[in-house]
Amino acid sequence: MFLTTGGINRTYAIKGIVNATIKKTLLAEEIDKVDQYDELYEEIKRRLAKRATALNGDAVIEVRFIPEIVRVSVGPKYMLLHGYGTVISFPRKK
Repeated sequence: MFLTTGGINRTYAIKGIVNATIKKTLLAEEIDKVDQYDELYEEIKRRLAKRATALNGDAVIEVRFIPEIVRVSVGPKYMLLHGYGTVISFPRKK
């Protein structure tokens, strides 16, 4: 299983689209962590791979990530990360 943000120059069948979203609450004392998305990206990649495996896929291509900071007027800030991609499988040799 692999994920790539690009396409692939090989014959494949499209199995479907997968997506995942994760949220992290930032409390007042954690406000300096607003740019620390690395752990969120790793979790999104794990979730996309798991969902692709459930579709019997070999890879997820054209993966896209959408990071966002959500501000609530009187509450904490939230770091959101949404990821999605196309699940593919490669033809099996007979």
